[in-house]
Amino acid sequence: MVGLLRLPNELLAIIFGGLDAQGFSALRLTSKYAKLATLPAFISRYFQTRYIMLSRLSLENLLEIARHPDFGPAVKTLELCTDHFVEFPDSYFHIARHEGDILLAIQEGRCPPAALVGSIDDAHSSGEEEDQSPGEEGRGTDEGSVSSQDSYEAPLDKVAYRSLWKEQEHIIMSGLAQAYITQALISLPNIEAVVISNMHRPWGALAHGRQTGLPPTNALDDYEEVPFLGQVLRITLTAIATSSAALSSLAITAGVLSREAIAPDILRPSESHFQYYKNLPPSLTELTLNVSAEATRGAEDRWADDLSAFISVFRQLTQLDLVITPVDSGPRVDRLKQLAPKLQKPNLQCLGLYRAYCSVQDLGDFIVRHKATLQSVTLVRVGVSGGIGHWRSLFALIRDHLPRLRLSIKLCTAGGLALLCRAEHENGEEFEDSFDVGGSHEAWTTAIEVIETR
Repeated sequence: MVGLLRLPNELLAIIFGGLDAQGFSALRLTSKYAKLATLPAFISRYFQTRYIMLSRLSLENLLEIARHPDFGPAVKTLELCTDHFVEFPDSYFHIARHEGDILLAIQEGRCPPAALVGSIDDAHSSGEEEDQSPGEEGRGTDEGSVSSQDSYEAPLDKVAYRSLWKEQEHIIMSGLAQAYITQALISLPNIEAVVISNMHRPWGALAHGRQTGLPPTNALDDYEEVPFLGQVLRITLTAIATSSAALSSLAITAGVLSREAIAPDILRPSESHFQYYKNLPPSLTELTLNVSAEATRGAEDRWADDLSAFISVFRQLTQLDLVITPVDSGPRVDRLKQLAPKLQKPNLQCLGLYRAYCSVQDLGDFIVRHKATLQSVTLVRVGVSGGIGHWRSLFALIRDHLPRLRLSIKLCTAGGLALLCRAEHENGEEFEDSFDVGGSHEAWTTAIEVIETR
């Protein structure tokens, strides 16, 4: 064991990367030497991204980490999770599903955590370390080392749950949550990105679940969740503007399921907030948004205006990744037709468009309008009306106006048929649904000839 632990840190990180959370925790507890030798891997594994929720326990833990001489400098990404307490909890229909943790469990060969919660399963944070002491391990880890096979079952403690809900409302309305996050951003010297998501379970959620018998929910498809999500957005953006942290990236990807994707009216800032967001750091040049193609009832005519108003807050954008999540049922809606004319980003270099339905004319007009700066475009699961001729006309337009552009196509369609690229391989001719084109006039001409639909 001692010989193993004396290997270079880079090799140790590779070796320990194969251990699940419980195995890694057990290794660190074998001896002080093991704990010291695995510290770099521990920091890399649990501190580069910190997952928090708007509870006092979670926010105070974040501040402890931000002030720690080893852990604070390691944090590159702060992810605000949407896990929260509701005024009227229903244990029979209470959702605490974390897709990111499910994927992690599968990768580690563990059973995925349950989605409908009658028990509290370990997936991500609980196995980080053994306790929640004020020492080194407790700052970074959720309490308990419950295995992924174990669960904790207890009846709902309504008094404890309501107490946490009231505390949540207090720290939000009083400005304490914003103050915590602002101070953390100021104290984290190497912070680069902030994410708002419901993909992972935040630090503290497991403790709250054990305390009340019901963990906080991360569902976003109920009327009660919409105001909460708006509060998370305002608190986060105000904290970023106040802290002047040199962030490069903001991602608002909450809404794993189609019905949970954010409607743009939630994003649109009020006039007072709009003025305040002008203080967002100029280093913030990358924006990722997951929005619903469906508008909130009563705000249908404002869909494009609301979204463009929010995007306009980020004046220095060089990279925009936009996911337009289609509705579960009904006809697909062409939102790019309304949105594209309202977006003019003079510094835009990279555009990513995901799951959208649009016409090649609107997409082509947007690309040509940004030809002075645009370098690459990524299209994933984008559907265009019309047949293969529409894609060929788009390729020809780019060839004539912006031949140096690099275009990445993944799982796109034309008139409901898959867009494919014919390629020669050792085994003969094959058709690929993911391919890259562009870079020169000749490359675009060739691409026009080898794409087809099936």
